[in-house]
Amino acid sequence: MRSFVTAIIIAALLIAGSEMHMVRLEKASYELSELNREIYGSILDERYDDALEAVDKLSERMHETEMFFGAMGNHEETDNININIAELKSYTEEGRRSEAAARCRVLFYLFGHLPENSRLKIENIL
Repeated sequence: MRSFVTAIIIAALLIAGSEMHMVRLEKASYELSELNREIYGSILDERYDDALEAVDKLSERMHETEMFFGAMGNHEETDNININIAELKSYTEEGRRSEAAARCRVLFYLFGHLPENSRLKIENIL
């Protein structure tokens, strides 16, 4: 009976830890998406200085959360995000509106995909 109780406690701790992890992941993803939304608006309005400042904030925030994202084991996703941020910065510096906007759209997808891909679902298990 003692081992059954221990197993239940361990299972409860795993579920609680997993849920806390998902809440933190969703919060970080939301914050990154909001910064990206700010960049996208600045680019569409051709305010490239404001956009560059926000890209630097986005890059810094991504750097802060990268270890957390890396702990999930999905390094390819974080690499794709970092590549797109670097391209976004380059296109924004050059004032290339359509290319910079396209990078923002890719980042919207990637930031939304992070928590979606980490949720416990049948398709993620198989």
